[in-house]
Amino acid sequence: MLNIAVAFFGIPRNSPVCFPSIEENVLARLPSGSNVKCFYHLYEVNEVQNSRSGEQGELKADNYEPFKSMTGQLTSTDGVLERWDFERVKAQGDTWADDYASLRNLIYQLNSLHTVTTMMEAFNPDFVVFVRPDIFFHTALPAYVFKHAEARRLNTYIPDWQWWGGLNDRFAICGRDTYVAYGKRIERIFDFSQATGRKLHSERLLKFALQQAGAKICTVQTQASRVRITGAFAEESFSPKRGMGKRENRYFHFFAQLRTLMDRRRA
Repeated sequence: MLNIAVAFFGIPRNSPVCFPSIEENVLARLPSGSNVKCFYHLYEVNEVQNSRSGEQGELKADNYEPFKSMTGQLTSTDGVLERWDFERVKAQGDTWADDYASLRNLIYQLNSLHTVTTMMEAFNPDFVVFVRPDIFFHTALPAYVFKHAEARRLNTYIPDWQWWGGLNDRFAICGRDTYVAYGKRIERIFDFSQATGRKLHSERLLKFALQQAGAKICTVQTQASRVRITGAFAEESFSPKRGMGKRENRYFHFFAQLRTLMDRRRA
């Protein structure tokens, strides 16, 4: 029997809108007969502010309702920045040039990922589905990826859009030998900067961490949009060409697509 973990992390901005799509396009796509367990680490906040997206508003308590039957934690953000030496992160540069606000939010998100990943290690999952709770799935996850667990231990399936010079970090399906690298990549932030000479960047950090773990990157066509606290859908481009970056990443994308084709044939 397969052990499949579903990991939710971050802030559930609009669960009445998002969670039904997650039930239909993620949870319902997991193979029947599997041992499925849902985990979460979420921040308990009363208000959401994001200067880059212009988002500001009250976070209602009912956003946390869908997660109450799962295994997890609700915590504050107290001590998170100190834990990951945010002053040292800031010293590397303000990646999005917004007075470190986006960088701060990235550390919060990566800490949440780290916490939920630690939580589910004892479950010994064959696959882990990482899902932000504030996204609406327009289309379903492919079911074939959950077959042949041993052959897919090193596989990581990521969206085939918005790579921004690295890898899309919106959601993923990871095999048993790559989910820790995906979920605990905050541990590699200074290794990333030292190796690349770059400021901390979310998508590029993900690519670095997975490459260091020897992950086999595959792509999925599943599309999902961020939903703001107001209920508005963020504008998304689902073209794999947008944000692909330099020639090196375009080659990387080509070989990921080729690997995906071979992987689908195995199914």
